[in-house]
Amino acid sequence: MLKVIGAALLAVLLAACTSPLSGDYAKGKGKTLSITKEVWAGYQEYLTKISGTNPGYFVVAAVDGVGVGGNYQYCPATSCITTGAAASQMVNQCKGYGPEVECILFAQRNEILVDYKVVNE
Repeated sequence: MLKVIGAALLAVLLAACTSPLSGDYAKGKGKTLSITKEVWAGYQEYLTKISGTNPGYFVVAAVDGVGVGGNYQYCPATSCITTGAAASQMVNQCKGYGPEVECILFAQRNEILVDYKVVNE
């Protein structure tokens, strides 16, 4: 019985760690997100904050298919865990900028989840 409970708990934890979908821009869906150099610089800054023990998420705010802003959240200590709930919360906060803003989960840890290109806008 204990093994069954342990297996169920492991399944829940693994599900929380899976990459949330990033809508039409998800890798392999055929749509490419354009991001500004400023957003790319923000992502590069984010990369300096995370590591194998400091996970995080990077969210891009896009208007008309162009990522014009970005924000990130990471775990600054080895004792905290980020879950899919944290990513969803960030996307929901981004949606507060207005109905014309599309909020896209760009990266989980150092894995970019979308097809993208950096543009000069």
